[in-house]
Amino acid sequence: MDAKHWMEELNKNQILRNVQKLLETQTEKGIEKYGTTVNPSDYTLVGWLEHLQQEMIDAVVYCEVLKFKYAHLVALEKLNSDVNVE
Repeated sequence: MDAKHWMEELNKNQILRNVQKLLETQTEKGIEKYGTTVNPSDYTLVGWLEHLQQEMIDAVVYCEVLKFKYAHLVALEKLNSDVNVE
């Protein structure tokens, strides 16, 4: 796929545009914080794997928070609908 076609596809897809914006924002934060973008020589292979593990554990925690909040919202909606029925 050539660059022009890729950009057309990107522009048609809101999800991909959101991901692109997230990447741009994250890159800006990295440059501000570290003065550079990702540098493969910053860590060893094991170091990168450990870094990835830490990020993934954070993601699992975020998933649990979202599940908890969703369950809470569902319970509130049920309670609300039960009150409105009576």
